[in-house]
Amino acid sequence: MTLDEAEALLCENNISYELHKFKNEAEYWHHTALFPYTKNAKPCKVIAAVIKSNNGKKNIELQFNLINDVFYFEELWFGEYCFEMFDCNEDMLAEELIRNISKIKQGNFIVIVLNDISIKRWIADACFDLCEDDDDFGKPGYQKALQRINKPKGLISKLLRLKKQYEIYDWNTYRCIIK
Repeated sequence: MTLDEAEALLCENNISYELHKFKNEAEYWHHTALFPYTKNAKPCKVIAAVIKSNNGKKNIELQFNLINDVFYFEELWFGEYCFEMFDCNEDMLAEELIRNISKIKQGNFIVIVLNDISIKRWIADACFDLCEDDDDFGKPGYQKALQRINKPKGLISKLLRLKKQYEIYDWNTYRCIIK
């Protein structure tokens, strides 16, 4: 999918967006993530179609990389969370993009990102579908994750003075917890 095709798709679905330009993929990843791993970043130019969220911090972004003078879809992001749509069938891509964007805007997806700020490194992320009963990535999985986050720090974490940052967000809300 090209940028032009994606813009037409967003317009057809009445989705407002802004285009943001980046000189390369590393610069773009620094825009999306607190501690990006940029070793494998491509040197090509990047354009992001940014759909501003109500939470004011973490937006939906469609990443397009320049290949042979055309910007092609690379990835769908919600804040720091990457949907890893690289293996999505081209025939289904438009439908999947709109489905995911709609679920985000309806508040059905909630993301948790964990960074270790003492060593400045991304640790993990997860996206939970609150409409699903999945024990790992549905509403029960999200509730279990919150319980783990809200537990007091363990002895080893206290001794090592580890400092972890949890970002928890959906379309409408954003929370940052530092432990």
